[in-house]
Amino acid sequence: MNIQEYISSGIVESYVLGLASNEERIEFEQLSETHAELRQAREAFEISLEQHALDNALAPSAGLKQKIWSDINLGQVTAPAVNIRPDNKTQPFAPVRSISFAKFLAAASIILLLGSTLLNFYFYNQYKSSAAQLNELIASNQQMASNSNIMQTKLQQYERSFEMIKDTNMAVVAMKGQAVAPQGLTTVYWNKQTKDVYLLINSLPQPAAGKQYQLWAIVDGVPVDAGLLETNAPVAFVKMKNIPKAQAFAITLENTGGNKTPTMPIYVVGKT
Repeated sequence: MNIQEYISSGIVESYVLGLASNEERIEFEQLSETHAELRQAREAFEISLEQHALDNALAPSAGLKQKIWSDINLGQVTAPAVNIRPDNKTQPFAPVRSISFAKFLAAASIILLLGSTLLNFYFYNQYKSSAAQLNELIASNQQMASNSNIMQTKLQQYERSFEMIKDTNMAVVAMKGQAVAPQGLTTVYWNKQTKDVYLLINSLPQPAAGKQYQLWAIVDGVPVDAGLLETNAPVAFVKMKNIPKAQAFAITLENTGGNKTPTMPIYVVGKT
């Protein structure tokens, strides 16, 4: 057993405050006999608890002590007892002092009330601390769950993309960079059976503000709009417009929203 993890579990506080179960108490006492650091942790908590009570004690008002003793003294009776004898001589008895038990209980109740107030204050602070930690834990778990859902969605998208790429009807068109973007590279996946077109953005320069890439299918020498590229798409493998036939694909940079005809220069191009 890792004794430091055992101490950090809160068992020391539960044992000292009497909140531990019978099994936990027995185990704690057995481990205390063989682990000095456990005994030291218990003593340190007892001292801190006592010091906390002293530091947060509420001083009674200046006249409270005098009032308590005055109330107690009201229950004291001193009276000479007289014994009447046949010779008519009186014999005084020793004075008798009596203390009202009800007054004593009142004083004790005040002391107990102060102690109870301090303990309530301590447990309330412990509750607030635990509640704050619980809220942090809940928020952390919710964030982790959200991140997990995002990753799961992306994984499912990649799996679907991989399955489509493996389709034997899928033609792969590598589009290489031209003079304006020599490092540019994109890949078109064109299903010749369904005519669906998918684009994998391998590498393209970041478009300037107000600009957007547009995919073109070259059909019998005429460029046909195949869709606009969203550079901030959540996945790089995106579906474009359905193209029945094409001899090549190309990408140009257009104004945001696209154009009916391509504007030169061409950034990447590839033959089917």
